[in-house]
Amino acid sequence: MLSEIERDVLEAIILGKRRIDQISKFCGIPEFTVNEAIRRLIEKGYLSEEMRPTVKAYRDLKWIDLKHTPSYYGEDLKKFFKIIIDVIIILVILILIRSALI
Repeated sequence: MLSEIERDVLEAIILGKRRIDQISKFCGIPEFTVNEAIRRLIEKGYLSEEMRPTVKAYRDLKWIDLKHTPSYYGEDLKKFFKIIIDVIIILVILILIRSALI
């Protein structure tokens, strides 16, 4: 589980901020706190030693990136199938109503 500060720092890194002072300014938190958050993110497996986001970072933040399609996250795929099933049910009901009226 990520703290709010860790999440903000991770999002800043994903958005391309690489230097501590850039991340600090972007997030509005002191540089010492940014250093601690980066250390914890590396320990938790969200960042590599080179401060690059890992697959776990993208997955847990549900960040849409070019490397992983929406179905990679699973939840989006479930929503898609639910919408398809709902549309099919509505079409069947409309067909039944129309056939009953004719």
